Amino acid sequence: MRRILLLGAAAMVAVAAPAALWATGYSAVWRAGSGAQWWRAGMTVDELKAADTTHFGNGLRLTSLSMRGGRYTALWQPGSGTQWWQGGKSISEIDAKDTVHFKNGLRLKSLKRDGNVMAAVWRPGSGAQWWKTGMTGDEFKAKDAVHFKNGLRITALDYDNGRLTAVWRPGSGAQWVKWNMTGAAFDAQDKTYFAQGLYLTAMAVDGDKYAAVWRPGTGSQWYSRRRCTTDLVTEDLDAFGRGLRLAFVEPQEESRGMFRYPWAGGVSMGVGQGNNNPGGSHNGSQAFAFDFSLPAGTTIRAARGGTVEWLQEGQSATFNPNAPTGPGNQPFAGGSLQNWGNAVRIRHRGGLTSWYFHIQQNGVLVNVGDTVTTGQAIATSGGTGRSSGPHLHFQVQANSADWGQSVPITFASCNVPTGGDTVTSDNN
Repeated sequence: MRRILLLGAAAMVAVAAPAALWATGYSAVWRAGSGAQWWRAGMTVDELKAADTTHFGNGLRLTSLSMRGGRYTALWQPGSGTQWWQGGKSISEIDAKDTVHFKNGLRLKSLKRDGNVMAAVWRPGSGAQWWKTGMTGDEFKAKDAVHFKNGLRITALDYDNGRLTAVWRPGSGAQWVKWNMTGAAFDAQDKTYFAQGLYLTAMAVDGDKYAAVWRPGTGSQWYSRRRCTTDLVTEDLDAFGRGLRLAFVEPQEESRGMFRYPWAGGVSMGVGQGNNNPGGSHNGSQAFAFDFSLPAGTTIRAARGGTVEWLQEGQSATFNPNAPTGPGNQPFAGGSLQNWGNAVRIRHRGGLTSWYFHIQQNGVLVNVGDTVTTGQAIATSGGTGRSSGPHLHFQVQANSADWGQSVPITFASCNVPTGGDTVTSDNN
């Protein structure tokens, strides 16, 4: 389809619906920004209408709208002026609406396709606009080449059932577009382009394949793919605190926990305590921490790649809070690092840190400054510090300056284990 006419800080709140058949994961891109941000996933059209009415009245406008399986994922950020959107409409209905809106000085901000229905957002604009849906890769390549020569650049992109949808608007400068990429190919391509000063300006997911547009830019950029709902919320809160805002968020059919279980793949271990364990110590700052029942001497593996930021390794003392206090079993001073026992902290790209406690004396296998990969051996388990027996205390924080608030994360297939569970590691 085409249409052309040449005419002269509020806090972020992220709301996500429970995972359902319409989506199990998300891909998202963050860029430097400021001000309020709201996003919500898994909405029916009526829920979207209600949410948009509220946000519009509060001075927010839709900047990203995605559709999958009859459910909507939307992002609102500060804006003003007119806004119109349509969801669950046929291609011909969207074309008719676009004809009217174009004549009234509105241009497509977002355009998505899910099977035979589409969703679109229009915002005030001027100048040329072309769009087309259902393109093969060769058709898309040919269209883009023509529009690029005529001074147009891709401003919206979608990828559905192997077919591409795109919107072109006036622009200049470099533009690179790739599609039918595996996740690994997408990661490698973005790394290359980012080093050349190119940033993600559009991204779409079709099953396990990715399509994306890169344009010149500056500043920070962070992206994630195949994120579980819990992990995306945690990552977004962390990014928001570092001055980043979502550029777009896309539901997808695949997901995987942001962290792996911190021991050898295929091996099962018990869970002593999980999130907010009733009657246990995992509450408050430790509300989202885990105690894994690793026997003494078990190899601890990095749950995610990163850089070793801090460690302590020479402690032999242990205090068992479940045993009588006396000679050989004395509590450590409140706030003392001895409570943690021997420990390692790893910083990950994007700002999160993982903490590993109660390691054996001299059982740390890495050094500060080391770069470690997921699954790499970093220590051997023990029971040093405040511990009733050998185990691994594991938690993730957004701020690693000192002991702080643990944050929600998942493992494996978006699992959040709790006390009494037995779980099998995916850390191959």
